Amino acid sequence: MKFVLYACLLASQFVCHALHSQYYLSSNNKPETAWMWEAGASLGGMNCLTDIGGTSGVGKKFIKDINWSQIKFCAAFFASTTWQSKLALRLEATAGQIEGSDAVLKNSTDMARNRYLRNLRFKTSILELAITGELHVVTILYNNADLPLFSPYLVAGIGVFKYNPQAPLNNRWVDLRPLHTEGQAFKEYPERRSYSSASWCLPAGLGIKYDRAGAINLRLEILYRITGTDYLDDVSNRYINPALFSKYLSPPNAAMANMLADRSAELSSGVKNNKDAIRGNPANKDAYFSCSFKISLALARIQGK
Repeated sequence: MKFVLYACLLASQFVCHALHSQYYLSSNNKPETAWMWEAGASLGGMNCLTDIGGTSGVGKKFIKDINWSQIKFCAAFFASTTWQSKLALRLEATAGQIEGSDAVLKNSTDMARNRYLRNLRFKTSILELAITGELHVVTILYNNADLPLFSPYLVAGIGVFKYNPQAPLNNRWVDLRPLHTEGQAFKEYPERRSYSSASWCLPAGLGIKYDRAGAINLRLEILYRITGTDYLDDVSNRYINPALFSKYLSPPNAAMANMLADRSAELSSGVKNNKDAIRGNPANKDAYFSCSFKISLALARIQGK
């Protein structure tokens, strides 16, 4: 029993030391440097909140309407500089994919059943470039204390991204933007402009950083993006008269648009929606988010004067 007691006391001392480490030392035995530069990469998962899919009942906001089964792979490279372990500025390039399907609501018996019968599906790649700032809360609150081994932080910034919504048709994925599935840029719908293949985003989230003042730093981070588009999934407004596709598009594109704009007939014995029936909700922009594990290399620690 004494051995167990001594072992527990020794372990507790080790844990306390790990959670509240000493000031970092640079190669010339000076205190922690004013600036630290890092370069790194991350791997994780990406998901989205759009008009397609969702959970039972009325469409909800944020995590209440997420289909966790739709998480896709994402990766990133970044470079950052940190001042006194308190504030950081980061440039990051992220590549990933998001996907959604109304088929996830197959077993719904409430109003979400209508979304299942809409029968839409999409996927799009995401290529993002963002500048974000980090606020390391603990090192700011305890300015004169030893630097913590684990540093929680808040992150926010601005970015741009490219996307290209596609839908499956005859065993291949078809680009939806050229098909104007909701009459974008058609004379009959002057308020519906063609959407761009690029948009802005506002990343915001939180993370925790593990830094022992060595060459390698580790992070776990969740980042949510508000976007400037409602067309990540090519769905935003109401159905149009399908006869307009032949008026504005080439015969092959008109045929594809007619099939992909309204796919409810595939589940309802050929019956399609009426013109101006609800297809999406233009009141809310689309969003996407990621959860990633990051690893970085400390390139330099520059001593302040």
